[in-house]
Amino acid sequence: MAQGHGGLRLKWAAAAILFAVVFGASLFGILTRTSGFLAAFWPANALLLGLLVRFPRLDTVGGWIGALLGYLAADLLAGGDLVKTVWLTVANLSGVAVGVTLFGMLNEEDRRLRRPLSVLFLFGISMGVGAAAAVIGAPGVPAFFGKDLYVGAAFWFATETTNAIILLPVILTAPWPPRLLRLRRLDDLRALGQRAAPVAALVVSLILGALIGDPGAASGGPGALAFPAPALLWCALSYSLFGTAVLTMLVSIWQLLSMTYGPLGPENAPLDNAAAVDRLAIMLLALGPLTAASINAARNDLLKRLEAIATYDSLTGALARAAFLERANQHFVDPARAASVAVLMLDIDRFKRINDTYGHAAGDVALAAVAGTIGSALREGDLFGRMGGEEFAIVLPRAAADSAMVAERLRAAVAAMAIPIDGTASLTLTVSIGVARPARTAPAELDRLLGAADRALYQAKNTGRDRVVCVEG
Repeated sequence: MAQGHGGLRLKWAAAAILFAVVFGASLFGILTRTSGFLAAFWPANALLLGLLVRFPRLDTVGGWIGALLGYLAADLLAGGDLVKTVWLTVANLSGVAVGVTLFGMLNEEDRRLRRPLSVLFLFGISMGVGAAAAVIGAPGVPAFFGKDLYVGAAFWFATETTNAIILLPVILTAPWPPRLLRLRRLDDLRALGQRAAPVAALVVSLILGALIGDPGAASGGPGALAFPAPALLWCALSYSLFGTAVLTMLVSIWQLLSMTYGPLGPENAPLDNAAAVDRLAIMLLALGPLTAASINAARNDLLKRLEAIATYDSLTGALARAAFLERANQHFVDPARAASVAVLMLDIDRFKRINDTYGHAAGDVALAAVAGTIGSALREGDLFGRMGGEEFAIVLPRAAADSAMVAERLRAAVAAMAIPIDGTASLTLTVSIGVARPARTAPAELDRLLGAADRALYQAKNTGRDRVVCVEG
């Protein structure tokens, strides 16, 4: 019964969210209608499509009904004729439905524009959305708007395709959940503060484009449309994919609205094939920075994965030997800091017997479990690395005085573990730990402390295992 109530609440929530989004976006689009024809900028369809793709839980019967009511309510509130409103709504929902179907064929990486070809897929889907809306909507253009069927179809296709290209990337790449969204916004703001030149160049290019444009053309002329392209590409190489998508969207919306509210005014804005071509030009220009940003994001993700492979042991998640030594040495650069650093060497007791008895797969499980227990018991800032086989090393900054207590706590945590093997056996382990603290008679050095900790480790093994031995090094 609780699940039934939860499902019902989700349906109502989806309906309410999509109704509010579509209703508000439709009212905004209606304000941009020119000469009694289609809107100069209609964000409702792209916003609805983006939300349904990004949050599949909204893709319910209730959600679609909410969107339907949002379209109808907005147009009727603006004084639209009922028959025309229903026709426009069917055309809008047709394009969205085609988009949802096509996006469903992509994997998550492509839906988030994380691969170089992702923007090409976005382009194809956007054209499908525009074509579907135009096929359904264009036949009514002569009757309701007194425009030529071909002109209406071209304008409808160009507008829907362009709106999808400029709005969908923002929705699909926006970080989520909100906590991450705030962090990413801060990152983007810092990037803007530290690398403001690309945005400054973008602003200047828009101003220059307006100045050199043909004052007799509502759009400012073809040169004005292309003028921001280099600056947008610079932004794509300087900022995140989401930040680039936002900047591209703002520039594209500015250009779309300038066609309507330019020198000729909205009453005389051209609604012919040239206007449709201008909109397609804006869309094609937007593809450049989006593609560059997507490729840059894929490259950065690859570099992060390569760095992770080089830095961390794939089995245990501990630092790899080389990365551990590199980071550990940083704590010994300053002699004052080095004097309070302790080094631990840790080895799993009788580990070979585990491999011989249960197999190497069980040994891997045991290694990962021990590493997880040790890692979770350390403080932030402590270093934990795998030196090889079943041997690990730990660096404790500012903890030389408490190092023996820390080592004893780690030993007890491992001894308390019960590791399931094949679902039938439960494996218990012990570890031996050698602790080396800096001697007062000599400057602290990592190599000397590692050697002292290693000798203390073997002393612990030779005197019975499952124990901690502390020395000065």
